[in-house]
Amino acid sequence: VLIGIAGLIGLYFAWREWALFDVEDVERWIEDLGPWGPVVYILGFGVSMLFAPIPTAPLPIAAAAVWGGVLGFAYTLTAVALGSALCFLVARTLGRRALRRLMTEAAVEKLDEFGQRLGVKVLIAARLVPVAGVDYVSYAAGLTRMPFRTYFVISVLGSAPILVLASVLGEGIRNNLVMAAAAAAALVVIFALPVGWQIWKRRRAGGAAVGEAGEKRAEPEAVGAASDAD
Repeated sequence: VLIGIAGLIGLYFAWREWALFDVEDVERWIEDLGPWGPVVYILGFGVSMLFAPIPTAPLPIAAAAVWGGVLGFAYTLTAVALGSALCFLVARTLGRRALRRLMTEAAVEKLDEFGQRLGVKVLIAARLVPVAGVDYVSYAAGLTRMPFRTYFVISVLGSAPILVLASVLGEGIRNNLVMAAAAAAALVVIFALPVGWQIWKRRRAGGAAVGEAGEKRAEPEAVGAASDAD
C-alpha cells in the first residue's frame, strides 16, 4: 500500500515535471483564460476520450490542484459525463467501422468480447473501479442495446466516488499531504480489489479442482477395497 501511495504521488509530480506542457505554465494559461478555463478543460478532456487510449488519469488530480477539490471534481465529472456520452453515441450511431478509425482492430475485438458480458451490474462495477478505461467501456456499451439514459446515469453516478478521491488527492498534494496520502491509499485499495478478487477466484477454482481429483482417485480405491472384502 505504501508503495502504491508513493507511486501515485510520484506519478503526479513526474507528470508535472516531464509532461509535454509545464503544469505551472498551464495553470497560468488557465488563469489568463479566466472563466473560459473550465470550459477549455471540460471540452478538451471530454473530446480526448474519443481517441482511446490517450491517458487522462492525471488530469483529475491536476484539476483539483489548480481549482481546488470541489471545483476540480465538478469540472472533471462534467468532462467525464461529456466524454462518456460522446463515446457511447459514436459507437451507437456510427458502429464498428468508425471505431476502427479511432483504435486498433484488436481493441475493437476486445470491445465486442466485453460488450457480450456488459449489463447493468457489470457497468456499475466498471465505473466504480475503472480498470478497463472509461472510454473503452463507453464504446462497448454503445455497441449493446442498453438504453442511453440507463448508461448515462450509471456512468455519472458510478464515476463520482473515484473522482472524489482523485480530487482529494490533488488538493491534498498542494495543501495537506496527510489527506493526500489517505486518498491515495483508498485509491490503491480500490484498484487492488479486482486483482484480489481474481486471485481468490483462481485459488478457489484450483482448490475445487484438487478436491474433485482427490474424490476421483478415492473412488477406485474404495471399489478395490470392497472387492477385496468380498
